[in-house]
Amino acid sequence: MKIVKDLKKINLKNNTVVTIGNFDGVHIGHQNIINKTISIAKEKNLKSILFTFSNHPINFFVNDSIKNLMTIQEKYNFIKNMGIDIVLPIPFNESIIKLTPDEYIEEILIKRLKVKELIIGHDFKFGKNRGGNADFLKKVAQIYDFNVRVIEPIKIENIRVSSTYIRKLLEEGNIKRVRKFLGREYNINGVVVHGKKVGRKLGFPTINLKVDEDILIPKIGVYRTKVKIENDFYDGATNIGYTPTIQNKNFSIETYIIDYNGDLYKKEVSLYFIERIRDEIQFKTIEELRNQMKNDVEKIKRKKYIYL
Repeated sequence: MKIVKDLKKINLKNNTVVTIGNFDGVHIGHQNIINKTISIAKEKNLKSILFTFSNHPINFFVNDSIKNLMTIQEKYNFIKNMGIDIVLPIPFNESIIKLTPDEYIEEILIKRLKVKELIIGHDFKFGKNRGGNADFLKKVAQIYDFNVRVIEPIKIENIRVSSTYIRKLLEEGNIKRVRKFLGREYNINGVVVHGKKVGRKLGFPTINLKVDEDILIPKIGVYRTKVKIENDFYDGATNIGYTPTIQNKNFSIETYIIDYNGDLYKKEVSLYFIERIRDEIQFKTIEELRNQMKNDVEKIKRKKYIYL
């Protein structure tokens, strides 16, 4: 897969199959659109292009107003594994929002991307003031001789799969439902940093994970997780929050890795969220906290889970 981060640097000789969108989280609805793009490209012997943005469009208008479901590098990796030929992640900025729908089509889709087949979601909007949509594209496509295919949304229990809804579920801590809509476990990646080593004193040494500040962290609480260290998975008990019993004022993501004794300091680790066990609780004594941690770990050990 080729990554081109500047529209001016893309140099195509032949027609292409293009899909456009933010694709945050690459949920099952996104995957359906991407797979359709790849399928049509192979059928017509053309290159497939995923045109996306290196920053979330909403954050361009209101800075830090929305958290991402994955980093841009994680998005690249996921899309690469799906089989897209070219990813074009450009900054969503003033030059993009100033383009009228006609300019957007002519300057980007026709001149730069040489689109022959355009695959979009049902609610796709583009151009200045979001003035362009699927109906507009279909009319203009006849002039420029390309085809527009609109992919209908996927619904689960009559709810449309969307990144917005998945964010809502994560903020509520509804991890099991997230898996249905995302198509896999929600995960966050980070680097292990030093904590206050309170868990070690309690008999449950934990790793403290530092993650990208733009990534959405699930609701405060205690979770059953799978911890990926290099290529191996371990069961984990993860606390997200402020550990109020020890009066910690700093937000942290701490995980006790069951049956693991290695040193992970400064190493990259991935956390896969399986289910939310309980709320974060302020106990009256350290002993009560220790007992609860013991109960949490025993509960996790009793549950069988195979990561696929």
